[in-house]
Amino acid sequence: MANALDDVKNTFLSLDSQYNMLLAGCKTQEQRDALTAQYSAAQQHYQSALNAVLNDDDAQVAALSTQLKALNTQVVQATSQVGDISKVIDNITAAVSLGAKLITMAAPGPV
Repeated sequence: MANALDDVKNTFLSLDSQYNMLLAGCKTQEQRDALTAQYSAAQQHYQSALNAVLNDDDAQVAALSTQLKALNTQVVQATSQVGDISKVIDNITAAVSLGAKLITMAAPGPV
């Protein structure tokens, strides 16, 4: 299995590459605020994942990683159809939440 922390990193990198387009697709300030909050959280998780170590053999880690991969795919697909920005933000929120769970299971890596 690939390193589950790579999935956390991919969540942010995908969101980062699409952020301006997604922000432009927001119709309300509430949507912009939600998107910005999730972007910030994803960025924090990305920074944490850069120097963390995670036991990919753990069943719970594997399950969360599989779910996160699926959500990352949904986010990428949804961003190509920004018509329903609320759904995109919901998918991003779910992905960032799973990323947070994976980060809490990680140990600091060697410095």
